[in-house]
Amino acid sequence: MYCSPHRRNKKQPKEYATLAGEIVACCPELRYLAGECGSLYFTSNMSLPEYPYLRELKVSGQNLHTLAPLLSRLCNLKSFEMLQSHNGDDLLEHFSPPRFKLSTLSISQTELSPGLCKWLESSSQSIECLEVQEIGMSLGHLAKVIGGFVTKVHVKIVVDSIADSDSETISALFGFAGLRRLRVDGSKINKERLLDRAGAATYELATLLALAERLSYANEHLLLRAVDRYGCGI
Repeated sequence: MYCSPHRRNKKQPKEYATLAGEIVACCPELRYLAGECGSLYFTSNMSLPEYPYLRELKVSGQNLHTLAPLLSRLCNLKSFEMLQSHNGDDLLEHFSPPRFKLSTLSISQTELSPGLCKWLESSSQSIECLEVQEIGMSLGHLAKVIGGFVTKVHVKIVVDSIADSDSETISALFGFAGLRRLRVDGSKINKERLLDRAGAATYELATLLALAERLSYANEHLLLRAVDRYGCGI
């Protein structure tokens, strides 16, 4: 099921999202669910069924408080993607942690507080692949919770700007002690400029190579098997 707000009345966003939530509540055999621009709205007093067949969930612009009641009903979710989502700081205080066991977690432009990472801890220890883009310090919070379990990390980087979040992302990678495979996407990297500004352009090629070397050899407990570089012009 795909829920899009593009045709909704902009004066009634909550009503539309509530209606979408009520429709989802009537579809216990869903296999896939996607909601754009916060188009999913669930409350703790809604009667939601179990969703034993739902394996993939993708949301953007989502208030995580209004998604949490659904997450608690997903027992077999394998892939969860969050884009530009928010308001997950105190979920641990209001909702029981989800019971699913993820294999892929994708997070883009979403701030994850230590509390939210802790709330996701029990469902994230099975994660094999973590995909991140522009989440800054949040990756460090995740690393403290699931760093020993994740074996593959895919970092998508905004390459035409020098962003603090990218620097923080690269630094946080050292918290993933179980890492076996690292992929870093980038393009249009000026290698000459990199040599002059390698200290600042931490997301560019030379630093990635240095990171790979450190992850592979600096600590005998870090067993990085492969480093992929995409769009690096080499």
